[in-house]
Amino acid sequence: MATNTRTSLITLGLSEIQVGVASKAGTMPTALNKIGKTYKDTCKIAQDSADVTEHYEEGMAAPEVRKKSRKIPRLTFSIMDANVQDLVDYVGGENIGSETKPKWGYDGNEVVADKAIFVKTEQGLDFEIPNGDIEAVINADMSAKGIFLVDFTVTPMAVDAGKALRGIPKKNA
Repeated sequence: MATNTRTSLITLGLSEIQVGVASKAGTMPTALNKIGKTYKDTCKIAQDSADVTEHYEEGMAAPEVRKKSRKIPRLTFSIMDANVQDLVDYVGGENIGSETKPKWGYDGNEVVADKAIFVKTEQGLDFEIPNGDIEAVINADMSAKGIFLVDFTVTPMAVDAGKALRGIPKKNA
């Protein structure tokens, strides 16, 4: 008789979010850099409920068949203190100034390249997205108590090998 060797794994806390070049092949890049300052309490990985189609026999309350179309979990977070290069890389646009005096230019037609994302937690599972579609939007509260944020939604995209989203248990230190 098989025994259950399940161990408890508690995942909590964010250390940092790292970004690199996306890979449709499904491999994570060897070079990753911190994406910026993740705003406190904004990082979440959430999955929407599946779209469900039910088929019924006439006059019956219970479905004969339920067809589920599952959704992939999405990563959301915000960064603060975004600079011109962050806006170019994630929101879109280009530096229409110089290297020493950057200026962000944006008209909304720019395409933002997919990126590889690594979510490094304090404990438990770290998460890899080798090919993530990034939708980043400006969310600036320009009041005296407000802050300039860029809100991110990262959707894991299909890869040729492996899985689009992976959770990796941290090794015991």
